[in-house]
Amino acid sequence: MKKLLLFSLIFITIISCKNDAAPDLAEKFAGEYYATKSDSIVTTNQTWTITRQDLNHVNVLFYFMNIYRDGSVTRSKYDIYIPGVLVSEANTLNFNNEFIFDQLKCKVIGKASLTNDFIDYDITITDEYSSRKLTSRIYRQ
Repeated sequence: MKKLLLFSLIFITIISCKNDAAPDLAEKFAGEYYATKSDSIVTTNQTWTITRQDLNHVNVLFYFMNIYRDGSVTRSKYDIYIPGVLVSEANTLNFNNEFIFDQLKCKVIGKASLTNDFIDYDITITDEYSSRKLTSRIYRQ
């Protein structure tokens, strides 16, 4: 009986111990981010929507809108949707993802760092025909 009681006490102790929950690294990135760049011809607005996928991953959706001096407006033909971007403990998005854009298989590589409500990103998007480097700062409103 003593052995049964001791075993029960040990078993209850083991199952009552809680594992520390893993930190939610992705939640701090969730939101809408914006940036605007202008030159003598056009003002380009970019919008990023970042949504939490799980504790360590986010989904990124972004597009560009151009406003020309004559008042005409064009929006990027396709939104760029990048699923499963890895979030690190250093407040960094680590891009090493594949996605489909305009019926082309693309790859994005680079990093984006979050400081307060600003994301500084340096990414390269490649497909079978071209490579585009994107570097900028976007902010959360």
